[in-house]
This record gives sequence, structure tokens and C-alpha cells, in this order.
Amino acid sequence: MKKLLLLFISLLILTGCSDTQKLTCTSKKNDGDTKTNSKLVVKVKNDKVSSMTFTVDMIFPPEYQSQLQSMAYNIQASKPYMKVTIIDNGLRLVTEDADDSFIGIDIGQEITYDELKEVLELQDYNCK
Repeated sequence: MKKLLLLFISLLILTGCSDTQKLTCTSKKNDGDTKTNSKLVVKVKNDKVSSMTFTVDMIFPPEYQSQLQSMAYNIQASKPYMKVTIIDNGLRLVTEDADDSFIGIDIGQEITYDELKEVLELQDYNCK
């Protein structure tokens, strides 16, 4: 009986007792001179979205570099839920677990991992 219990515990440790799946999707776009690199990480547990982190790096051409601080302040003022930092040649915007659906999907929304992946790939994301 002890061997059976140890085997069961070992299987739980090896396979994980959580049914949370993590979907990571990326997208790269060019809009004129501005480049946008997006990364979306969504966790799905029991066919419900349990958490999301959306990171967008916006890379601007040289003529906009002197305006980065002003742009960061304006974004932070209009979207206080977003973390804004200045990076090389641009801005990084990070949104985590927003109450509003910032990708069209709400926290707690019922959706399977496969359905979510399909929806995001239709929006030109590359998902793993």
C-alpha cells in the first residue's frame, strides 16, 4: 500500500496536479516608421482565463526619441492600469489582468486553451 501511495504522489509531482495551461503568443507589426512587438501570455485553468499579461514594445524612429518621456506620461495618465517604461528607442507598455477586456477576452471567461489559441492566431499572433 505504501508503494502504491508513493507511486501516486510521484505521478502527481511529475505530471503536475494543476491543470493550468500557459499560452504565449507574439506579433510583430510595422506601422509606417513605428515598429510594434507584442507578447501576450494567457493562463487558462479549468477552461477559464485565469490571468493575462500583455506586453507591447513600440520602437520609434530617431525624430521621435526626444518625445518619449512626454508620450509615456500621456499614456500613463490616460491608461493608469498600464505600466509604461522607456526602453531603447521606444516605450514598453505592460497590462496585467485588466478588469476590462484588453484583447477582447475577459478574466474568468470560459474558453478552452485550443479555442483561445485559434482566436489569437486569427488575429495574426504566433502562439506556442
